Amino acid sequence: MLTLVLLLLTQIPCAPNDLSVVCNCKQGMRTACETLRLSEPEQAAEILARLEQVAAQAKIIEEAGQKAEEEIQAEALSSTDCSEPIQCKGQLHHIISKRIAKALEEHRKLKGHYKARDPRFISRAADKKSHCGYQEWHRKVDAEVVAWLRSFRDATPKQFEDFLREIYNRPLMRARFPNGF
Repeated sequence: MLTLVLLLLTQIPCAPNDLSVVCNCKQGMRTACETLRLSEPEQAAEILARLEQVAAQAKIIEEAGQKAEEEIQAEALSSTDCSEPIQCKGQLHHIISKRIAKALEEHRKLKGHYKARDPRFISRAADKKSHCGYQEWHRKVDAEVVAWLRSFRDATPKQFEDFLREIYNRPLMRARFPNGF
């Protein structure tokens, strides 16, 4: 996604109202670049080289963002001893975690229906021990949901939400979240 935005923002500019093959090639239209390559091979090669530079820059930025996200996740994983402050008692639990949201954005039919920490999908934990940070049980539930999303690529929002309700109605989850989801 970031790559696409960056490419759109950093494409080689054209003059206003320029609909030429050169301009279309500068904007990344492959068919225009192929047409230009036949008539002006040097100019086409120059434009394609510039587009490759932009794509390489976008990839570097995207990888840096992924690395930052991995560092945040590693920090969350390391804080599973529940040594958080006392206000953690009865913590709100976001059913759509960042990990699940990422899988949802890759899903054919569910993309765009949900977001990380979606306020429609929150439950309050029974106590501090039930939910405090990104504990092991939480990671396992997230992994189960991500696996389900990958297995059911054509699932509807109703099917997905029914699956979540099934998870949060299990006895061990009901013990953690008495009000379920």
